[in-house]
Amino acid sequence: MWTINDFPAYGMVSGWSTHGKLACPYCMENNKAFTLTNGGKASFFDCHHRFLPHNHRYRKNKKDFFVGRVENDIAPPCLSGEELFDVVSEYGDIVFGLQSSKQKFPGFGLTYN
Repeated sequence: MWTINDFPAYGMVSGWSTHGKLACPYCMENNKAFTLTNGGKASFFDCHHRFLPHNHRYRKNKKDFFVGRVENDIAPPCLSGEELFDVVSEYGDIVFGLQSSKQKFPGFGLTYN
């Protein structure tokens, strides 16, 4: 089964929190989010150029994206299914949905004991 949806709907379907610094499900804790000066919200604008091929023209574009900056970082490592299972299993029994007696796990929209 598969779905096509926007990012907020993705968060609702998957249980991932799509708000705040850990909103990117690809970057996880390796994100490059920054806080907007006036609004105080986390922003990911221009943070995903590191996923482009190293010789891509957008990485070198100083005018339109990161003003005055060339993106030289590499993408975070892609976890295998086993590695992702190991990360998630560290949190014990995971209960999907909001439970008032449970603690909320930041970034995933999941709760754990």
